[in-house]
Amino acid sequence: MRHLLPFAALLALSGPALACINYTESVNHEREFRSQYQDSQYTPPQPDQASSRSSYVIAGAGGLMALAGAFVLLRNRPQI
Repeated sequence: MRHLLPFAALLALSGPALACINYTESVNHEREFRSQYQDSQYTPPQPDQASSRSSYVIAGAGGLMALAGAFVLLRNRPQI
């Protein structure tokens, strides 16, 4: 019984995803779009190089928050 609600939510939310996956006209639309802009001289801007130090700091902070959340969850769990 406790699995019924998550299963129903999964079924309800997966309907739009299946509609997007089964969209058969997307190949034709993409081909038409590319043919219109094939001769364009536009070049997309190059992304800035992110420093590796900031990404390590962000990843470390995220890991620390995940560990703190797991600790709080396990600490406040009712004893059976």
